[in-house]
Amino acid sequence: MALGEKLFNDPSLSSNGLSCATCHNDGAGYNATFANAYPHSVAMARDIFGMDSVHLDEMVQVCMVQPMAAEPLDWSGEQLAALTAYMGKVQKQLAANPCALKGGKCGACNPCATKNPCATKNPCATKNPCAAKNPCSANAGKRLADAAA
Repeated sequence: MALGEKLFNDPSLSSNGLSCATCHNDGAGYNATFANAYPHSVAMARDIFGMDSVHLDEMVQVCMVQPMAAEPLDWSGEQLAALTAYMGKVQKQLAANPCALKGGKCGACNPCATKNPCATKNPCATKNPCAAKNPCSANAGKRLADAAA
């Protein structure tokens, strides 16, 4: 677990300075489906790699390749095993406390969120308002390409 947690926070695993924690710090960046038992469907794996269903170790590898822009970890190596075990622990913690998922349904765990006067303008006000600048945002690359055009 200690090695997995260390790798989760290690930007040297990527070619672009990102670490797993860049996108997933403190329960952020996970869809509500992350709490489901693996294998299951994950939008990034499906949309980018055409994978209908992934195991947790495969999802770690998907993140290594995209958005971390790195080579996948050795399938039989200690790093993949440690990072997969650590992510399994994180998944169990988030499954036990779904309100910790910061990418889940807006207001699902905060009954006051629906009373927010800004909710009609931004129904997901609890999400990061800087998502367009987030290199881990699924549409960030497209937005950056559109901006450069």
